[in-house]
Amino acid sequence: MAEKTLGYVELEWTCKRCETKNPGTQKTCSNCGAAMDEKDQFELPTQQELINDEAKLAQAEKGPDVHCPYCGARNPAGTQSCVQCSGDLAGGQERQKGQVMGAYSDQPAAKVNCPACGTPNLPNAARCQNCGASLGREAKPTATTATSQAVKPNKTLLILAGVFIVILCLSSIFFMILAARSEAQPALVQSVRWETSIEILDEQPVDRENWQDQIPAGAELGTCSEKYRFTQSEPAPGAEEVCGTPYTVDQGSGIAKVVQECEYRVYDDWCTYTQLEWVVVDTELLQGDDTNPVWPQLQLEAEQRQGDSNQSYTVVFLSDGETYTYQPASPEEFSRFVPGSEWTLEVNTFGAITDIQER
Repeated sequence: MAEKTLGYVELEWTCKRCETKNPGTQKTCSNCGAAMDEKDQFELPTQQELINDEAKLAQAEKGPDVHCPYCGARNPAGTQSCVQCSGDLAGGQERQKGQVMGAYSDQPAAKVNCPACGTPNLPNAARCQNCGASLGREAKPTATTATSQAVKPNKTLLILAGVFIVILCLSSIFFMILAARSEAQPALVQSVRWETSIEILDEQPVDRENWQDQIPAGAELGTCSEKYRFTQSEPAPGAEEVCGTPYTVDQGSGIAKVVQECEYRVYDDWCTYTQLEWVVVDTELLQGDDTNPVWPQLQLEAEQRQGDSNQSYTVVFLSDGETYTYQPASPEEFSRFVPGSEWTLEVNTFGAITDIQER
């Protein structure tokens, strides 16, 4: 699938010292001045809005922020010296990038009730407009975190699955043992039968359907209609774009990229056409109950030709009141089974002949 970028949203972080919410691009707490630590995590804001500020967008595309190795302050990507202590950032720690923050939604968010006085506040407000209390909240688990918390498997289902596999294996082994066991018993050929056939072909117009670019040369084109043909990951002229739910990806700079996984359904012309083909118009058939099979003699018309030929041979054995059927693979083998001749059959538990020896 192709990744389609819809834009960027600013994240936020909660100060561990005073629990004040702060905009993601802000490096220090707006209430107490504490710097954002490298272990502090960004959060999705309650109300997500695409960024229009060019400066913030340019910074988001530069890469993740870097924490100073001396004072821990956050610095924008590309900065050489720390903005707080002027220390060299060559050995600084880049913030993690690429973490999925959660689904993107452009719908209006509900107001946030103050935990101290209960006053409703705007979704992204940092402090209560009535009492000034912090509206900070614990970071929500991200989609990546939620995915990594594997669901514990159901032990009963695992046990039942194991028992089923064991029973299946034992049944297969038992079946193979029964099939391998055989018993030798005398038999005589009770009857034989053969059948030979030859197809007669004639060239006639046949209606077909296919993609227009796969219609054989010389065929007469009929009607065409647009039809779904395949799905691809890259855009194409006239293709239908099908995208999944947008989600946000942390860029490590206090900004998240909003992306969608998209694929493209390609449509093409599906057409009817007519072309001449050799088709079966008749079949000459011969049958007999002796060991000398013969082929039909064809009388073809001028526009006809011979098609496929088929043959089948059947031998019925009688042994201790039971009949067993065998089908020889060739006329040479079939000719050996003269009615009344005696043979020794190896018959398995399921009544199938596994070997034949002439007596």
